[in-house]
Amino acid sequence: MYLLSMYQEAIHIRNQKEDVKVKEYLSFGAGVNSTALMLLLLDQDIEFEAVYVDPGTEWPETYDYLNYLKSLGYEFTWLKPWVEGENNLYDYLVKWKILPSVFVRCCTAKFKTGPFYEYIETPATVYIGYDFGESTRRHVKKIDQVAYKFPLIEKGITRERCKDIIKDHKLKVPRKSGCWFCPFQGLNGFMRLRNKYPTLYQMVMHLEETNPKGFTILKNKPLSGYWQDNKLLDYLEAAPE
Repeated sequence: MYLLSMYQEAIHIRNQKEDVKVKEYLSFGAGVNSTALMLLLLDQDIEFEAVYVDPGTEWPETYDYLNYLKSLGYEFTWLKPWVEGENNLYDYLVKWKILPSVFVRCCTAKFKTGPFYEYIETPATVYIGYDFGESTRRHVKKIDQVAYKFPLIEKGITRERCKDIIKDHKLKVPRKSGCWFCPFQGLNGFMRLRNKYPTLYQMVMHLEETNPKGFTILKNKPLSGYWQDNKLLDYLEAAPE
């Protein structure tokens, strides 16, 4: 009788597992790659949920593009994380006197990937928009009951091809997604920020000026040193974003 009970319980557990539906998600950043991937998944009639995690500090053009997609009927979940009393990454950095750094990426963990994985239901499949030129980036955080797919890499789709896919769908091509104080954008990115959004540039200067260790975002000098430097203007106007 005991063995029969154990057998029946095992069958019940197996049937439960068989009934579990694996949900599919797109890690959506509203940039070129993830937008192209969203369109490809829709073209293939794949049932998925696109999830955008909003740190509150993307370039203004990204928010314009998100609203543009919504106005055209594209659906995605727009998440606002709440981290240690703050729902805006800049306010969080000011509060804890943290300077954006290429070496310590707490911003991504706390205001992007962390909230994303807290939101999704497992078991799940997550689509990642790395393009073919980013094949070496094909490493992601291992999460229990989460599988990953990289359709752009698997299909050999480059970033330029992603732009073509977006244009083929009669959509505007978005700018590269990212925060306006991201250190990975380098001097060119910060000069564009200064020229187009001087108030945001001054806010980044404030992060440097209040850093207790006197660190700077760029290697050679603080951003305040570029505040009135016009030597790069001609180059920046000609250089692609």
